[in-house]
Amino acid sequence: MSWYDWFASFYDRSVEPLYSEARAAAATALAAEPGQVILDLPCGTGQSFDALAPTVGPRGLLIGVDYSDGMLARAALRARRLGPTPIVVQRNDVHALDGNRLTAAAGRDVTLDRLHIFLGLTAFPAWEAAFERLWALLAPGGRCVIVDVHADHLGLQGRIVNLIARADLRRETWRPLERCANNYEYVTLPAKREHGGQIFLASGDKPR
Repeated sequence: MSWYDWFASFYDRSVEPLYSEARAAAATALAAEPGQVILDLPCGTGQSFDALAPTVGPRGLLIGVDYSDGMLARAALRARRLGPTPIVVQRNDVHALDGNRLTAAAGRDVTLDRLHIFLGLTAFPAWEAAFERLWALLAPGGRCVIVDVHADHLGLQGRIVNLIARADLRRETWRPLERCANNYEYVTLPAKREHGGQIFLASGDKPR
């Protein structure tokens, strides 16, 4: 993960401005309620914490998980500056995450009410298996939001994004949620050339 550790050193100032509006839209679509538990994975430098934490309030919990120590160090600093919502961060591999590891992160048994996957599925090595694992952790009736970028054909900018983010923008990362969710919705978000493709938001509820 040394690449992402280095990426973390300039991510906030050079890349994050491209996604600030999408983060706000994702928090709205997630429709979290006070007292609920949100899993933010990959949480990166914690840029979504500002939008997500107020939705669950001081009785709720926000769990940020990433596999990069560099990203998590910055996420932990951000979490300490925010309040009063409890925020915990944990280094973990999405392909190994399970209920026991979430319990360890939270320090107590938790029911996962909301799942926030922002710019992750295009980068995870086994992205479909990763989604299935995360979906299995989500409680029945819980809600999932995916924000990512897709390009049918990669132009120069798409290839640059793939190289920098270690991603594959050609993946149709909304498809697993489309197949298994109730109240599924897919919307395109305002895209910029720097995104390398079409940024989108997909949302849906896990059947009870």
